[in-house]
Amino acid sequence: MTIDTLLYNGEFHSMDKDNSVYEALGIKDGKISFLGKDIDVQKVNAKQKIDMQGKLVLPGFVDTHLHALDYAETKKFIKLNGSESVDEVIERSKEHYKKNGLSQEWLIGWGWNQSEFKDGNDFIYKEDLDKISTEYPIILLRVCAHVAVVNSKAMELILKNEITKEAMEYIDIEKGILRESSIIVYRKALAKPTIEYIKEMILSAQEDFLKEGITQVHSADYFSAVPEEDWEKVITAYTELEKEGKLKVRTYEQCMFFIYENFEEFIEKGYRTGQGGEYFKIGPLKVISDGSLGARTAYLNEPYTDNPETRGIQILDENQLRKFFKKAKKNNMQIAVHGIGDGAIEIAADILNEVNKDNLSNPMRDGIVHAQITNKRIIDKMVKGNITAYIQPVFIDSDMEIAEERLGKERTFSSYAWKTMLDEGLHISGGSDAPVVSFNILENIYFAVTSKNIKGFPEGGWMPSQKLTVDEAVRLFTINAAYQSLEENIKGTLEIGKYADIVGLERNIYNIPEDEIKDVKVSFTMVNGKIVYQKN
Repeated sequence: MTIDTLLYNGEFHSMDKDNSVYEALGIKDGKISFLGKDIDVQKVNAKQKIDMQGKLVLPGFVDTHLHALDYAETKKFIKLNGSESVDEVIERSKEHYKKNGLSQEWLIGWGWNQSEFKDGNDFIYKEDLDKISTEYPIILLRVCAHVAVVNSKAMELILKNEITKEAMEYIDIEKGILRESSIIVYRKALAKPTIEYIKEMILSAQEDFLKEGITQVHSADYFSAVPEEDWEKVITAYTELEKEGKLKVRTYEQCMFFIYENFEEFIEKGYRTGQGGEYFKIGPLKVISDGSLGARTAYLNEPYTDNPETRGIQILDENQLRKFFKKAKKNNMQIAVHGIGDGAIEIAADILNEVNKDNLSNPMRDGIVHAQITNKRIIDKMVKGNITAYIQPVFIDSDMEIAEERLGKERTFSSYAWKTMLDEGLHISGGSDAPVVSFNILENIYFAVTSKNIKGFPEGGWMPSQKLTVDEAVRLFTINAAYQSLEENIKGTLEIGKYADIVGLERNIYNIPEDEIKDVKVSFTMVNGKIVYQKN
């Protein structure tokens, strides 16, 4: 038998149940057809042979939670990440306007984080944005996208919109602050995205994913870049691109709905988890139960330590969640629920166990996205129902600066409990939540392994007891991710018969100091047996 491609002289970590390591790998028709030692290579006929020069080769990386279309759109926005003062936010915004003008008649920015301000300011307000302009509307979204601030012109337009009435409880008119569901109101003033525009965003995002070794994403796309009511345009765009042979990154769509009637329409039109082709599949129902820790909108069981007047925001209450979950269960839809605060996570776990009471093995692998603020009681409930967790190790880079202030010591140090979850037998997978933060998988692995921030602090790690091994961290983004999409039989490990989705690294992360993992670069990315990215 002649195969298409043979990779040899490498260190191929299969990530299979036996942790098998090989020296050579063969590919035929987009799938792995041979695994063995270099000494066996002489017996293999291949159309193409590639010397790996000793490189570490792993299954392709999978990011199990991000927003691909939002990421693509934010490439056009004002970049506010790392701003250290309100004045810097203002200057970056003015500079962006001079160079790029407006986008759909608005000036839009993303990425500021008041926790990084060093000028004594604890937030940004409408009066600050009015210093940029009062002639055109401005909205600047916080890094988490659960809070935004607008100028006077934008607030004027938002208050004229009929649907604003439904979100008034989350709007501070005087300060210009929008929280949670009120943020999407500004989208109503923008032109509706066309299917062609959505396709352009998909193609733009996938090129950047490939550079990081990402061969599949679990993407929640009916969020900001595409309004929820246009959900079917997203499915159409992906489906058309797959038929046109233009998709290089596989997508498992997290179908995100805030409005029950929209999800009802989705079900009535016959869409279900698992439908689709090799490059695009319908994934879970995705709902959001609370906000973010940084914005103090994550829903807690007890008040915030640094603001006892609030416990955060419960975006969907118990009855609303139950209604969504029951509809999903009745129609064979997987469920993924955003939960950051312990209050939101516990409610979600209770209702998932309730709707799955007839089979607590959780065959659809329903899970909680983020699962940050936890305790033993919550983890026990997740174990009871075999509830999965989609975690973001990268979050500790910023959260370690604010968690104890927001939560107090006791709540903080029972949270970010990834090692505990693994030890208790929970299935956990890794994601980034991009564009909230970077989707650099090697950095994410570094955070999981060291429990340090990007600058290498604190010495010994923030939560040493929750550190993962390199192998455990790699599994978050390979086989564990494949399990989450019910696809462990076709991807996630280097085994014969599985997709030849592969990533090669410039350095071996198993053999270098842990602090250097974050600096390792991807050498090449292969999807379906074809090299789709190669450095240099």
